[in-house]
Amino acid sequence: MATLTATDANAASSSGQVENNDGPIALVGNPSTTNPCAEEAQTESPEAERKVPQPDAEFWFEDGNLILVARDVEFRVYRGPLVANSPVFKDLLHLPHSSTNRCTCGGGIALLHVQDSPEDLRHLLRVVMPGKTPRIASDADSFHAVSACIRLGLKYNIVYIVERSLEYLKNYFVYQFRSHDRTRFPLPPSFENIHCIGVVNLARMTGTDVLLAPALMACCLLGASELMNGFAREDGTREVLSNDDIGRCFVGRAALVEATILFMLNISDQTLSSGCTRPSRCKKVFLCLLNNTKHQNNLGTFSRLSWYCFFYRWVESQDFNRRLCWPCCDMLRNRENQLHDDTWRRLPELMGLSVQSWAEEYNKGPRETWRRHATIFD
Repeated sequence: MATLTATDANAASSSGQVENNDGPIALVGNPSTTNPCAEEAQTESPEAERKVPQPDAEFWFEDGNLILVARDVEFRVYRGPLVANSPVFKDLLHLPHSSTNRCTCGGGIALLHVQDSPEDLRHLLRVVMPGKTPRIASDADSFHAVSACIRLGLKYNIVYIVERSLEYLKNYFVYQFRSHDRTRFPLPPSFENIHCIGVVNLARMTGTDVLLAPALMACCLLGASELMNGFAREDGTREVLSNDDIGRCFVGRAALVEATILFMLNISDQTLSSGCTRPSRCKKVFLCLLNNTKHQNNLGTFSRLSWYCFFYRWVESQDFNRRLCWPCCDMLRNRENQLHDDTWRRLPELMGLSVQSWAEEYNKGPRETWRRHATIFD
């Protein structure tokens, strides 16, 4: 995780950015600006320069003592929570006026231009403004909110926000896999499927390797156009995968199909339960399952990428007269659970990755038996 210190802030005032292992992080301030209190926003194009910054509808407090200017939006807030949570903001607000885009506009109100989008900054303020201890990542949080908290948390060295946001992602992408209802990949409730591309990029940015395998697996479930083109964030910035990660997805798709086929072959294995009470009837059912894997109507089931679904429902659909004895039914369920567990354990390998912390993080997940009532099959 990137850590920015007072020294970094001073260096940034003259260079405009800080380099770390995660790449360049743009910092507030623009050394070329000569009059930060001018009415016109400091932007890149002449058309944008003529825009007068407008007060934000959500964050404009009449008694606020700090105005943050992000493009053509002004946020009037309180410096106390920002200084308490961000050593970078603390340093920047104490730097000489000549070395940052900062000045005092009267009445003790400081003005600071930042190089963030208004959308991202608004998400950060929603977390920081309540007080010294930030609130982060409820189940209603969108990808855009979590992404902004991680990216700006890194930039402004708000460690708590970054750590909690990453834990929120790991809770869904890693820990809940064993217990979710399996109607879809276990994304956070407010995330869309395509947002897994952004999760891959956040994992790369923060060095959170444990998120890479499940997020790339989720990317494998996207269509080719979505996978190649990505999606736009709220401010118009596009989230796309690197060429290397796109390549991993195409290789991973083949590995996931192979895993699904192996599932079906193992589910239809002819070995009966040691406690079978109706061997003659159960043998016929197991043979029927094996034969039915050859039918054209079942090819869609066996060639799916979503190996994590509940295949026992397919078994039930084939044994509609319920001829299997209960010991054999339980054996099939346990066999499926073990196959799921083994495949999840090997997921980094399937996605062409080496994740040293995978086993440790994987074992933090709930150990309860996977629910058997859900299926993606219609």
